[in-house]
Amino acid sequence: MKRLHLSGGMLVFLGAVFWSLNSPLVKYLSLSSFLICGLRSVIAAGALCPLLRPRQLNWNGWMILYVVSYAGLCLSIIMALSMTAAPIAIGMQYTSIIWLFLVRLLKTRRFDTRAFIPVLVICVGVVFFMCSGGDSSSQLGNLIALVEGVFFACMTVGSKKAAGTNPVGLTAVANTFTGAVVFLLFPGALAGLKTMTGTEWLIMLVLGVVQVGGGYAFYNLGVQKVSAQKASIIALWEMILGPIWVALFLKEYPSLIVLIGFVIILAGMLLDSLLNSSGSCDTHRNGARQDGALCK
Repeated sequence: MKRLHLSGGMLVFLGAVFWSLNSPLVKYLSLSSFLICGLRSVIAAGALCPLLRPRQLNWNGWMILYVVSYAGLCLSIIMALSMTAAPIAIGMQYTSIIWLFLVRLLKTRRFDTRAFIPVLVICVGVVFFMCSGGDSSSQLGNLIALVEGVFFACMTVGSKKAAGTNPVGLTAVANTFTGAVVFLLFPGALAGLKTMTGTEWLIMLVLGVVQVGGGYAFYNLGVQKVSAQKASIIALWEMILGPIWVALFLKEYPSLIVLIGFVIILAGMLLDSLLNSSGSCDTHRNGARQDGALCK
């Protein structure tokens, strides 16, 4: 990983690309949601543990915040998917940009209009995306989905403080913790291991090694180089690419309201790129204009 000299934004984008594989791959599985959640974390942990260097991590309160938020995000998405519409369960995690903007506002006590306008536009697009869910939502499911944004925001900030010089190792720790928590809370899910086919094991390996392990490893690498809010905005590519893969490979096409949401989200991302082009932590360390307190 030391030879990987991609920009922070590109690393986060690669993470989002890997995450977006979840939608088409999971559609091939008939396994319990909790088995999928726990098993892919265990596989990701196994794949990344050889890169774990404990002394390179910061074993502090931020580490606890990161691993708890990571596990909370994984579990809340799985639980929300079973109780509410999929666009809501997936889209609500990206309300993290609102929480990160509010935290930045409280820390700096300065309202940054240039940062707020893209956030507002993106949130409108996310709302359009979530409105495609129809009537299959429940109040409890929506409430669970609401906390996803908080978990994702805490995870992003915690990564900056806990990763030290080994963001990939941090990903291994988080997945080890998540796998253990899922199977301790839902031991019955393990019964599904006995009926898994060879194809299902292959898909789970791709989900664990690539979608989860690779996705979060790239995201954690990238978030060290860009501000937390910038990382959350770039990660929105997962929302856009997931339905595209489903349309290309499964021939299931997004509705008009989803397409409108995509266009609005892309417009917000373009606005952020134009208005806040100096959001990189690398740029900050070289003496350029500071982009807020969440960069470090």
